[in-house]
Amino acid sequence: MPRLTRRSWLRSSFLALGAAGLLTTQGRLRAAPKTPPRRLVLVFNSGGWDCSYALDPKPGVAGVDAPAGKVATIGGLDVLTDPSRPAIAEFFNMSAGTCSIVRGLQVSSVAHPDASRRILTGVASDSAPDVAAIASAVHGADLAAPYLILGRTAYSGPYGSLGARTGSVNQIVTLLNPSLSLPPIGGPLLPHVPTDVEEALIREHVLARAERELTASGGNHRVDDFISSLHRGDLLREIGVVGEIELARSFSAQIDLAVEALARGLCHSVQIETGEWDTHTDNARQGPLHDDFFAGLTQLVTALAARPGSAQGSKLLDETTIVVVSELGRTPRFNGDKGKDHWPVTSALLIGSGVAGGRVVGATTDALAGVDIDFNTGAPDPKGKPLLYSSFAAGVLALVGVEPGDHITDAEPLHAISA
Repeated sequence: MPRLTRRSWLRSSFLALGAAGLLTTQGRLRAAPKTPPRRLVLVFNSGGWDCSYALDPKPGVAGVDAPAGKVATIGGLDVLTDPSRPAIAEFFNMSAGTCSIVRGLQVSSVAHPDASRRILTGVASDSAPDVAAIASAVHGADLAAPYLILGRTAYSGPYGSLGARTGSVNQIVTLLNPSLSLPPIGGPLLPHVPTDVEEALIREHVLARAERELTASGGNHRVDDFISSLHRGDLLREIGVVGEIELARSFSAQIDLAVEALARGLCHSVQIETGEWDTHTDNARQGPLHDDFFAGLTQLVTALAARPGSAQGSKLLDETTIVVVSELGRTPRFNGDKGKDHWPVTSALLIGSGVAGGRVVGATTDALAGVDIDFNTGAPDPKGKPLLYSSFAAGVLALVGVEPGDHITDAEPLHAISA
């Protein structure tokens, strides 16, 4: 039996806390489809972005208060560019060939909580997991922290035992490094500090008790989760990445940690987040928000492309799909405070492995309403279907190698985003 140090016990306990009261995924998921499993970086822009600033340009449209800029066609994608937002053009000049823009995505809500759940999970349920949680359950359940959550808005659902939330200021570090939250070893508040031998005996006792509980109950998923969490805690101790990188709320810091965690095999999926997009007043703030955000996307793609992948000669970007969403769009016209209010139609951006590069999927009218489309080509089609959040999420699952029908029923996946 491996020895368990006091520090590794705390690390293991971190994962065990997530296991309590939640279902294991092992043995209860159907086999993944033939699509190769892909790592997933889920980027969530909280608050609702104004899509006319980049992904859905509307310059000169009478019914839309659009920002300054010109439409540039870059690698088959038409995007709005402007000298005040140089990072947008820089990003697409580098990555358009691996990007697909999704327009006219309907979330059927103007409330932040409801729209966030729908765009991330594909369903309206309060207990459903998001697409990144599902992907980690199917492809990475045995990793140390299958779903690494660096932002606030993520939904683990029944896969909560696989989710590792760092917290807003990296509270995980206090579990990885006891000296940050506990008195010094041997101090007055810790009169007895177990030796390595004693800690090994503690672990042996805990595992024996868990086995007895399993036998007595005829099988208990919560106990299964607890036992597996000990193993993942050991892996987390060996990797140690979370405690080595200072985590701030900044987008750049989250990107650094996400790439490092993926490269070291800590996780399968990562959620990162930016905020302050809810511009009910002074909608012009969307300009610098977009510029900073696309600069961050350039950082993310560049970092993934610089790391080796799991196959000989491959890069981490070759096996990673990046999904960028915001739960809402903004209204076509200004309100009385030169801001824009919530709008139930938004855009999304997909980047990287498996994505149909250089393709625009979906469209909006001059009033920013979604239009019916052909789900195979992504082109507007009066005989097609509306692009709902459920079909988008199902399409993302299929893209990263998960059978969407196992998780989102009665929704045709958006096939057009896949190469």
